[in-house]
Amino acid sequence: MKLGAELVESAKEALAIAEGAAEPTAVFEPDQPDVRTIRKAQNLSQGRFAQRYGLPLSTIRDWEQGRRRPERAACLLLRLIEAEPEVVAQVLSTRR
Repeated sequence: MKLGAELVESAKEALAIAEGAAEPTAVFEPDQPDVRTIRKAQNLSQGRFAQRYGLPLSTIRDWEQGRRRPERAACLLLRLIEAEPEVVAQVLSTRR
């Protein structure tokens, strides 16, 4: 199948999914990160971790105590923090 035909077919599939006429064939769900382990690897308190990455302290507590689970976008952010904490902190500090 040529690229143009693939794009048209993909757009039709996306429309059917958006209209509820079809289910997505695959959905990427990131693994749930261990927030406490990520935070402790940086030797940060919950408060300092929350402040450094612009997250509510109550959210950090809820994640660590299992009252809530990070949503998909938060999981991705936490994976970035885990892999490159200094880069994420630098990017976030320049955006404020």
